[in-house]
Amino acid sequence: MFGQSTTSVDTMNESSFSSSDATNARRRMAHDTPSFSLGAGGFDTGEIGAGRGGGYAYAAGGQWLTQYLRRVWSWDQIDYDSTFDQMVTLMGAPKHMSKVYKLANYRKKTKNQWARDDPGFAMIQLGFLAVSTLAWGIACLQDRLTVVRFLLLLVKEILGHWLVGGLVLSGVCASLANRYLILHSVHSVAQTVEWLYAFDIHCNSFFVSFLLTHIVQLMILPLLLSDGLTSTLCANALWALAIAAYFYVTHLGYCALPFLTKTEYYLYPVVGVVLLYVAFAFLAVAGYRFNMTRMVVSFYFG
Repeated sequence: MFGQSTTSVDTMNESSFSSSDATNARRRMAHDTPSFSLGAGGFDTGEIGAGRGGGYAYAAGGQWLTQYLRRVWSWDQIDYDSTFDQMVTLMGAPKHMSKVYKLANYRKKTKNQWARDDPGFAMIQLGFLAVSTLAWGIACLQDRLTVVRFLLLLVKEILGHWLVGGLVLSGVCASLANRYLILHSVHSVAQTVEWLYAFDIHCNSFFVSFLLTHIVQLMILPLLLSDGLTSTLCANALWALAIAAYFYVTHLGYCALPFLTKTEYYLYPVVGVVLLYVAFAFLAVAGYRFNMTRMVVSFYFG
């Protein structure tokens, strides 16, 4: 009888220890699992929860941003080949641009996040902006270009257009998607657009627009600055194409997310751009010429 009692006590102790270990394990998992939260506007701030969309780099407490920025200084960990391959794809035909976003589906399957965890694309884009700013300063200011003037132009270009403009546009686009375009289904896990993925879309769209407004425009700048009907029409057409390309690539980025519907709404601004171009064309023919290139050059370098 004593043997049976001892065995029962040992069994109870083992059961108690197993239950205690399981409880502690669950507590550790709950502590290590990031919580999901929605920022202002209703889009994913980078923190994820159980069963929700997100990624391994999206640690709680905003650590996802720290981890992302830390990789900026890890040059040897940046995948330059993949970055340049994506840029070359964006320089190709419009029907092939969507291939860039196929990598987002791959990241979702392997790392459980849609956004890039590699800052290489953004870093190289900033380098291109610095070089193009210098080239534009030399072309428009010539001997009046100083180090201070160049730094001011660079800050205006990077902080004003690329960063602040990108934060505003990506935030608005992501908020619209999360509020109105999410396809709800009882058979799938609820997901939202990650903030960093929205900024990735901005970087892709900005790169295509950058090629037109910073590279092509600079190459034909003397033609576009001429005071004539042809110059005005060509300058405005270039800017209209750049803005339309921005929203087209933006549309492709949100269209790649399977939990979104009616992403063609992101193409609606293109209609407005076309209407504005037609209106400016009629005004130019009537003698009222609004040359976008001349106005931009006057604003930056006048």
